[in-house]
Amino acid sequence: MDCSTFTTLTLQKYQPDPEDLCSLCGGNHGKAAMIECKDKIHICLNCVDVLVDIKNEREDKKRSEAIRALDSWMRDGYSAAQIYDLAISKGEIPGVRIE
Repeated sequence: MDCSTFTTLTLQKYQPDPEDLCSLCGGNHGKAAMIECKDKIHICLNCVDVLVDIKNEREDKKRSEAIRALDSWMRDGYSAAQIYDLAISKGEIPGVRIE
């Protein structure tokens, strides 16, 4: 066997499937660990957790601001937090909308 004729091997650079990459963090997580959204947007579960935390923080801030506003013009004996939790957040009081 003649060893003087080796063929040079060339390796291709790895190109991940775009559907395996998170559209937010860019991590390569694979389809199984992603949520597919509209327009070929893929979000990994770690980013979903971050988005849930952001959403919860915004809702808590909105609730706190609404309760402060209610407390400022309500008489004693009423609980602004109860009114917000039971009615306003569910849209059950017409004409009152908190954004």
